[in-house]
Amino acid sequence: MSDLRTLKRRIGQRIIVGFDGPKVPPEVLRLDEEWGLGGFILFKRNLPTFEQVLELTEHLWTMGQGVPPFIGVDQEGGLVHRLPKPFSMFPDMAHLGQVGSVSLAYEVGAVLGRELTAAGFNLNFAPILDINTNPQNPVIGRRAISSSPQQVSSLGRAVIRGLHDNAIVACGKHFPGHGDTRQDSHHEMAYSEADMERLRAVELVPFHAAFHRPPNLDLVMTAHVKYTAIDPKHPATLSRTMLQDLLRLDLGYKGLVVSDDLEMKAITEHYSMEEVALLGLEAGIDLFLVCHSVDQQVALLEALLREAETGSYPKHLWERSYQRVRDVKARHFRVVRSIDRGHAREVVGNREHQRISRRLKDGK
Repeated sequence: MSDLRTLKRRIGQRIIVGFDGPKVPPEVLRLDEEWGLGGFILFKRNLPTFEQVLELTEHLWTMGQGVPPFIGVDQEGGLVHRLPKPFSMFPDMAHLGQVGSVSLAYEVGAVLGRELTAAGFNLNFAPILDINTNPQNPVIGRRAISSSPQQVSSLGRAVIRGLHDNAIVACGKHFPGHGDTRQDSHHEMAYSEADMERLRAVELVPFHAAFHRPPNLDLVMTAHVKYTAIDPKHPATLSRTMLQDLLRLDLGYKGLVVSDDLEMKAITEHYSMEEVALLGLEAGIDLFLVCHSVDQQVALLEALLREAETGSYPKHLWERSYQRVRDVKARHFRVVRSIDRGHAREVVGNREHQRISRRLKDGK
């Protein structure tokens, strides 16, 4: 294998991509063949039926050019529920805060984990660790567990443990917090006036607990939120102050950092993919998430390659991020050559899982 081919495969491990339709498109297959993609994120547009879910995830396990890929989904509950029937349907996570039961939070995480694992997934972009502090927030609201940092901390960690104990990598989001904005970063840049003292007292509490208490969060997603009192220039996703100084050095986080979708308007209306690559590397992103366009995925990969070949970004930092990706995969992934259809039918949406869903919905 040539040096260029090796370099491309290492860069490919740094991107998680999305695509349209229930099958992997030819252009994504070609992209994987060239770069060895690090992972895939699936949405409702990819997952019309139970049987098709199993066929798609089984195929995705064969990709990555020798390194099993992340196969992820946003399975939070409530409005953010991507999987079709008969997968268990949970209400929004604000119900967890209303019930206030750590044991029920664990059971919810465990059910999500069992069903996702049985269906061939290995990553859930959940739980939300944002605090529901702003009633005018258009994007978080009842997706958040609670308006109490302590409650989000204890219940969020229980969900993480439930996922972790059932072979699913959990992803806490959105660092350092998206709960106190009035904008939806899908549609525009989001802003917060919170200073560092406020962050430490409120938004950072659940993240810090998840980093330093078992099972220790392996993956954290950034917020496309500009904290004007801390870094007036860049949103947290592209902020060295937020991701290096605060997340890595101050909070001591050792796991992977994944960006929120880099095709959201908070990013695309202000930055090119060339700028995203450079700023993202400097900020400390390990995994770049590009959920829709192959053209944007190619643009990012090629920008990262140019930086690797000619840029000033230190080689040891390239190696450190690549190794983090490999370490998390080695620690969590089992080899999947085929999905056990019979087992999946027994697990997904079974009577016990439905009972737990009803308990949460009924507030018991």
